[in-house]
Amino acid sequence: MILNNCKLTYFGIPGRGESIRLALSIGKVPFTDDRITFPEWKEIKPNTPWGSLPVLTLSDGSCIAQQRAILRFVGKEVGLYPMNDNLAAAKVDEIMDAAEDIGATTMKAGQGLEKNAKEAARKVACEEGGAVYNLLKRIDAVIGGNGYAVGDSLTIADLYLYTGSCNLVSGLYDGVPVDTLDGFENIMQLRRAVRSHAEVCKWYDSMDDQSKLPASYSKLI
Repeated sequence: MILNNCKLTYFGIPGRGESIRLALSIGKVPFTDDRITFPEWKEIKPNTPWGSLPVLTLSDGSCIAQQRAILRFVGKEVGLYPMNDNLAAAKVDEIMDAAEDIGATTMKAGQGLEKNAKEAARKVACEEGGAVYNLLKRIDAVIGGNGYAVGDSLTIADLYLYTGSCNLVSGLYDGVPVDTLDGFENIMQLRRAVRSHAEVCKWYDSMDDQSKLPASYSKLI
């Protein structure tokens, strides 16, 4: 497999790298989880394709950058992306594009305000009628209630939405209540399905205490 012994470079946080880590783990791909520190980033940044992380480096030295591009590539290689159904593939892309808006919509709430005002604005955005709430409501309605974002099996759309939703309530965004997702039954069901996957459990069980995984990534009841 072309992915064997690849290296994924990202910071030592879930962020934009975690969905790729999970896809590689589910695909049982042997890879190097290259976690850099923020001080190291200054030296590494000029040598990345787009001045950003994550970056996937293959064993032959080829590099792929940009989160969703990497995730699609890995998904195709490990069977987590529809290869013979263009409509299903488009639906996977659609969900990932919608999930990408979660972070942007959250950041927009309270933008430019002082800390307390920003946090208050984000809290309102996550309440019924708010911009973040409305986006989550749409996503919840589209994915349905069978535990998967598209079809009846795991795809990278599930991993992308899982990590994006976990990040939302991880404390990354000041002012977002930790229970923001609780009222969205389909999103919560998807989160449970991903987190309970055997390879996902194995991945998180193998992490050491220094990985500082946010509580939002813990097992869900």
